[in-house]
Amino acid sequence: MLGKLLKYDLRSMLKQFAFIWPAALVMAVVNRFTIGLLDSGDTFPELVSGMSMLIYVFILMALYVVSLLFIIQRFYKGLLGDEGYLMFTLPVKSWQLVLSKFLCALITTIISVLVAALSICILAPLNFSDIGAFFRVLASFDGQIAVLFLEVLILSLAALSYMYLEFYLSMAIGHLFNKHRVLISVVAFLAIGVVMNIITTLVGVTAIEVGTEFLMDLVMGAGEWAAWHTAVWSLIAYTVIPAAVFFFITNYILKHRLNLE
Repeated sequence: MLGKLLKYDLRSMLKQFAFIWPAALVMAVVNRFTIGLLDSGDTFPELVSGMSMLIYVFILMALYVVSLLFIIQRFYKGLLGDEGYLMFTLPVKSWQLVLSKFLCALITTIISVLVAALSICILAPLNFSDIGAFFRVLASFDGQIAVLFLEVLILSLAALSYMYLEFYLSMAIGHLFNKHRVLISVVAFLAIGVVMNIITTLVGVTAIEVGTEFLMDLVMGAGEWAAWHTAVWSLIAYTVIPAAVFFFITNYILKHRLNLE
């Protein structure tokens, strides 16, 4: 059933981004051929090139904004708005509903990043020597850089997960009330941020005292790369654990304290 829920959310995603994803790529192609006009010395060609580049930059900015709004909107309207009356009558668990929205949010973000990256590559294409140099760097130090690169990507996904699940929890808290739900959701988001900053400070002080000595021993024993990997995985754990807490609290509210009035 989770697959069907995700398929439904992905269809909504495709409808939302059916224009802006292709538009980013098309404008990248257009600018690939017009960017040289900036140095033509003629006013009109330079104006055309400048406007084309401005539109391209605007589309990339809009891509980021639309992605964020879509992620918030899908959860808010899909589970806490009018669609919620239908969704919560389906024979599915509440955690599956939350997980579907969350996975759709990650997929949307990944595709948007890939589209933006591809558009930049079209605008300023890489040559084979640049690509080869990149893979040689990844393969250096017995592949340790490649492993570290993958770990940083996992950390980035963990950070996105943390942010999106914090959004979800804030909106779920806002819907515990009958009035001023949006305002309360914003206040809840800020309050969660303050609490997490306090926890981060307290944990950070302890981590600096204990972790520094541990990493130094690790460098002396297992080597510097082991210390780097340990540090990154520690950050991943520190990000994933509160994100999981956000997920379970959100699920609890939707399962036991749902208020669609």
